[in-house]
Amino acid sequence: MKKIVSLVGRTNVGKSSIFNMLTRSTKAIVSELEGLTRDRKIASLKKGQLEVDLIDTGGFFSSENDQFEEQIILQAYEAISNSDLVLFVVDNKTGITPYDKEIAKILRKSSKRVLLIVNKIDAISEDGPDIFQSLGFKNFIYVSATHNKNISDVKENIFKIFPNEDAKELNIFAKVCIIGKPNVGKSSTINSFLNEKRLIVSDVPGTTVDAIDTEVSYKGKNYLFIDTAGVRKKSKIIRKEEKFSVIKSFDSLEQSDLCLFLLDPTSFLNDQDHTLFSKSLKIGRGTVIVVNKSDLITKNQMKSLSEEILSQPELKNFPIVFYSAKDRVGIKDLFNQIYRVLENSKSKISTNKLNTILNKALQQKSIPFKGKFKPKIRYVHKGSSNPHTLIFHGNSLEKIEGSYKRFLKNFFLKNLQLSGVQLNLKFLKSKNPFK
Repeated sequence: MKKIVSLVGRTNVGKSSIFNMLTRSTKAIVSELEGLTRDRKIASLKKGQLEVDLIDTGGFFSSENDQFEEQIILQAYEAISNSDLVLFVVDNKTGITPYDKEIAKILRKSSKRVLLIVNKIDAISEDGPDIFQSLGFKNFIYVSATHNKNISDVKENIFKIFPNEDAKELNIFAKVCIIGKPNVGKSSTINSFLNEKRLIVSDVPGTTVDAIDTEVSYKGKNYLFIDTAGVRKKSKIIRKEEKFSVIKSFDSLEQSDLCLFLLDPTSFLNDQDHTLFSKSLKIGRGTVIVVNKSDLITKNQMKSLSEEILSQPELKNFPIVFYSAKDRVGIKDLFNQIYRVLENSKSKISTNKLNTILNKALQQKSIPFKGKFKPKIRYVHKGSSNPHTLIFHGNSLEKIEGSYKRFLKNFFLKNLQLSGVQLNLKFLKSKNPFK
């Protein structure tokens, strides 16, 4: 089993910066704004065949204005209790604070192994970094996350503590990204899979700031679920950090195998949902539409909402699951649809099958003239997957009108019967072999 290493400390001491430097990523958003890291972020840290889970926690003792402080502290306590090693991060620039002393006391009571990380040693301080030795921890390292100074020593020390750890890498079957506007229940949905409160859940929109990775095993398959920040209307995206979060949400979707698109039945398919789904369609991952909070509606209302979704041309090829994260109702149907769409997105489609469907389409509706020209499609074959790309070859294909392209797309979707999968059509002009 993997060892767990947690970064712990008060707010704004540089935990997320150290996390990013150690993992060589920008997985945690870094900012001068206190208390930005609310949920735990987890990443694998490797050296040769050895591997540990590194966790970046929300800071102890957040600012007075942060209504999530109690939940953040609870999660930090939980991180300490679950850790095999704690990286206690302090700030050389500000020196020892009463909060640092309080955290040190908590760590000593926990009897956990602790490595003291004195960050920002490039900053001038009144007492100097040696003052932190008074906290009573034998193992300590002076670093500057901003300038990548001694970060490699931190990694070396982690693996010195676990020299014989034979960690196994989790075999991930699929990465699933959860997208939706704020407060549709993305974090609650993942918590319902885990049957625990790993992610902070609140009725206040915008609680999740970073994209969070969570491993979930279901029927022998390991899924990596990514909980993204809720995407608001542009006019409401004010803070710089929130803009970064929106960018990261779509970056996470691009790195995923499948999208769970969450809808709220109490504010259903509004302009914000359509805009968000449109952006998701452009990325092209297989998609399952999840109507969360189904405990708030009746069966007749579910039927009406299904009909409304199916009446939308851009939504009708995607399966719909009614789910209650609160009651964990619909979990079997949801995972069945996830598996089905994943299989559809990876399916191989023969050129012979595609051309058989093409001939049926051309017989049902011929390509209309464009001025003096009549485009002619000679054959079609499959390009990339997830989204599936169909490549058409022929003459004057650039003159095919948009309405006929939509007809072809819908005809292929219907005949291929690949629920939840997006289809891109690409038209290439055939080269004249005599030129």
